[in-house]
Amino acid sequence: MTRVLGGIALVLILGFALVYAAGRGVFGKEMHAGKPAARAIAHEIVGQRADAVSSAAHGIGVAQPKQILFGDLHVHTTFSFDAFTASLPMAGGDGAHPVADACDYARHCSALDFWSITDHDLTLTPRTWSETVESIRQCNAVAADPERPDTVAFLGWEWTQVGSTPANHWGHKNVILRDLEDGKIPTRPITADLPGRGEALRPSPLLLGLLALTEHSGGGSDFARFISATSGVPNCTPGVPVRDLPTDCRELAATPQELFAKLHEWNLASIVIPHGTTWGFYTPLGSSWDKQLTPEQHDPSQQKLIEVFSGHGNSEHFRPYREVAIGADGKRTCPAPADNYLPSCWRAGEIIEARCRAENRPEAECAERHDKQRRAHHPPSVLLHDCCLLFICSMDWDYFC
Repeated sequence: MTRVLGGIALVLILGFALVYAAGRGVFGKEMHAGKPAARAIAHEIVGQRADAVSSAAHGIGVAQPKQILFGDLHVHTTFSFDAFTASLPMAGGDGAHPVADACDYARHCSALDFWSITDHDLTLTPRTWSETVESIRQCNAVAADPERPDTVAFLGWEWTQVGSTPANHWGHKNVILRDLEDGKIPTRPITADLPGRGEALRPSPLLLGLLALTEHSGGGSDFARFISATSGVPNCTPGVPVRDLPTDCRELAATPQELFAKLHEWNLASIVIPHGTTWGFYTPLGSSWDKQLTPEQHDPSQQKLIEVFSGHGNSEHFRPYREVAIGADGKRTCPAPADNYLPSCWRAGEIIEARCRAENRPEAECAERHDKQRRAHHPPSVLLHDCCLLFICSMDWDYFC
């Protein structure tokens, strides 16, 4: 019996060790930025493009045409959490697309004159940031003529802030750097963080291990390695001058004011581009840009552009309706329907009331359930946010949402 129990204990220990090792990413592949593989666009073609733009301008009577360039200052690779998870086979993805791929795509598929890498700050580790810098340098080095390059790649990252309420929500902002030389770029990207939040919580290696082992062929082991690496970076000590911080910590800025202050402390050439107003799935209802236009939270020397259009929608389209009404006392209520807009909280009350009546319940009860649902209902954007939080919280890491 002792031997049997000892054997069972040994099997359990080995099983625990296997799951733990899988959760720490031992069986996963480590991603790298890679080196651009495509050659430069021929100098003659670059010249023909510029001549065509100039000729078109003269054709419509512009005596001194300005140079017209096409670019993309919002580019993610699988160094970002969202792009990485979407690339996994278990999510229907077709594999990793590192920084080098983004360079080749910008040069020969999108035919961009310029672009910037802007992977999410939280999942950039000291190693991946260093590799990103080198890959962007290699992308620019491909150009046959540095005085007239076929495309120009800029270094940057996305300050990925998400608030739980309109008061502490600032949204995402892309930070674009002008230079690439040593001494002219930050040692690390500046990461967003909620006010008062401590060091990013680490996921449970056991839960990650179970995922890695059950979904190994689908990329579960790679996912575990990715999460283990990105969650293992400690936060930098607050209050220390940015140039005195060690290279292996995560530098935090909870608000735009702190972000701008740190960029000024670095004293490097950069611009900050906030996302537009159409990013609803992570934006708390009732959020407004009003608080971002104050002297404290807006820096005109840094924030010179805004993203007005993306796959999420058009920020220039004015929508007079509100998805939630917030009174002077801060209480949230469901607004009445407006032209071409039915608030989901309003519709939720109608659905519950209709179901109640279908069950032949008393009118008073149905009216009460209608009002209760309308007050309690969270529109789909918040439901998606909460659902995502629930999934990540099961791994003890709720920050990504």
